[in-house]
Amino acid sequence: MMERRRSDRRAGASRHPVIQTTLVFLTGLLVILCLLFIAHPVVFALIVSLGLYAVLTPAVDYFRDREWPRAKAAGVVMGLATVALILIAVLLYPLLMTQVHQISEQVAHLDQQLFTVLSNTNAWLISQDMTSIDAQQTTNMIIQRASEEGVATAQSMSDFFTGIAPSLLLIPLVTFFLLCDFLIFRNQVMQLLPNRHFELGWLIYIRAAAQLQSYIRGISIQSMIMASITTLGFGLAGVDYAPLLGIMIGLLNMIPFFGISLAKIPPVVAVLISSDPSVMQIVLALAVVMFAQAVDNSIVIPRIVAKAASLHPLTVMIGVMLGGYYFGFFGLILSVPVMFSFKVIYNELLRGLAHQVLNVRIDAQRQQRIQGERRG
Repeated sequence: MMERRRSDRRAGASRHPVIQTTLVFLTGLLVILCLLFIAHPVVFALIVSLGLYAVLTPAVDYFRDREWPRAKAAGVVMGLATVALILIAVLLYPLLMTQVHQISEQVAHLDQQLFTVLSNTNAWLISQDMTSIDAQQTTNMIIQRASEEGVATAQSMSDFFTGIAPSLLLIPLVTFFLLCDFLIFRNQVMQLLPNRHFELGWLIYIRAAAQLQSYIRGISIQSMIMASITTLGFGLAGVDYAPLLGIMIGLLNMIPFFGISLAKIPPVVAVLISSDPSVMQIVLALAVVMFAQAVDNSIVIPRIVAKAASLHPLTVMIGVMLGGYYFGFFGLILSVPVMFSFKVIYNELLRGLAHQVLNVRIDAQRQQRIQGERRG
């Protein structure tokens, strides 16, 4: 009798919803990590293709609602997207390359221009009876630090683009096949689930996919709006390299919390390397960024992004820092969608397994009651 009670207790512990959920979740995570390790050479292309799939799916659904075949709708959408990207590249590439060339020439005189700005600032501080600064020492310190960071950043970017260059050719092809056959592939994968977990698997997929797609679309629209506002603002403020700065700030704004601070660095550097740097230009450049971020926080995020992540700020900050430390720039961007996807999957898995355990207990109690009635 004692042995039976102990075995029942162990069986009950193993059936506890939290333990079951954690084991299933960790097993699934291990499988995902193994698949990512195997598919490492094409992971970047797959991630970008999935992002494009999430962005372009509403357009495909628009044509599908008009009874177009899915392959035709996917082909038309991919064709329009490709043409749009080519037009943007044709219009922006020469301008951006010209600005990059100008920046490389201006960087050679950065120390002189920075010294001029700091000297003027020092003169203003002295005129206001405030603490003065050593312009030459401060300039040397900033230039040395910037040089070290610039070399490291250039090397890391070179290594990154060298590694992903072959997989870039796969992105249009993979995106097209996702638009055509993703639903078929998804259904085939779902058929592999056991019957008792089939409904739970679909529920987890629907909720996680809906939230993830909503976040991707929202963050993409947010990035484009930020890039447009800052590009226009820099142009009106007379800041050089406005299109290039706008694109950089749009990308940086995709990084939660830290992107707000990082976005203020490029316009300041652009003013410092311009032909006539001044404190007023720096103030105007920062004012443009702050105005764009005010619009983003008050209008864009509440209406478009709308707290899709639903994560605690401290969790987001720690996740973003770890993602950036281990995976670089793309780790900064992908850390939040990965975290809230795991959160949704774990919570829905826990809820579903708890419901199943409850049903098992109710059935067991019903069977015991029926057997007791028969014996009576």
